[in-house]
Amino acid sequence: MLVVIIRTFIIFLFLLLGLRLMGKRQIGELQPFEFVITLAVAELACTPMQDISTPILYGIIPVLVIFCVHFLLTALSSKSIFFRKFMNGKPVIVINENGIDSESLRKLNMNVNDLMESIRNAEYFSVEQVSYAIIETNGKISILPNTEAEEPKSIPLSLIVEGKFIGANMGISNTSREDIESYLRTKNLRLKDIVLLTTESDKVFVQPKGAKYFTEVLGAQKESAEAIGAEA
Repeated sequence: MLVVIIRTFIIFLFLLLGLRLMGKRQIGELQPFEFVITLAVAELACTPMQDISTPILYGIIPVLVIFCVHFLLTALSSKSIFFRKFMNGKPVIVINENGIDSESLRKLNMNVNDLMESIRNAEYFSVEQVSYAIIETNGKISILPNTEAEEPKSIPLSLIVEGKFIGANMGISNTSREDIESYLRTKNLRLKDIVLLTTESDKVFVQPKGAKYFTEVLGAQKESAEAIGAEA
């Protein structure tokens, strides 16, 4: 037992030193290759801690190699823009002056729900409140707010997401599929053309695929209000 404790203490100190040399960034701020290195180091360190039949050097040497690889990749990334883009990727604009860029989301393997969750975490509840949103190379989102946009009076309800109805929200908003389809026909849009459609208070937000979003105050147009249905 004493041998296990001593081996664990030695490896722990070695890992602590190596991770301190890697920098002070948190897990959520790591670049992809840094996250892979962290996982590999954790796995390599476990075996000599648990199995005393494994020489302790068999755990320390691979970890040392991993740390050396990290320093090498970091140095190359700082000197070469091409290598940095290859290793880390590049920031991607997912919301622009036209609204949601569904093609950029597809390339990032994200969906509209992922994007809306990210902007809500940044304390924005409507796409209108965002002039630009960028997914950084570490997966975090950076937002340039639209200072001219009004804050929502209530939480926007998503009725269509990526061409699919959200039944639960339609029940809350007292809106039927027929109402929404009729409204879309007045705009010469089809269900599959809609990236996002939300309602909030007396306003509807529509993000067509490959086109600029638009909003409409339903109370201002009786015909549209009857088409989309009354809010709960």
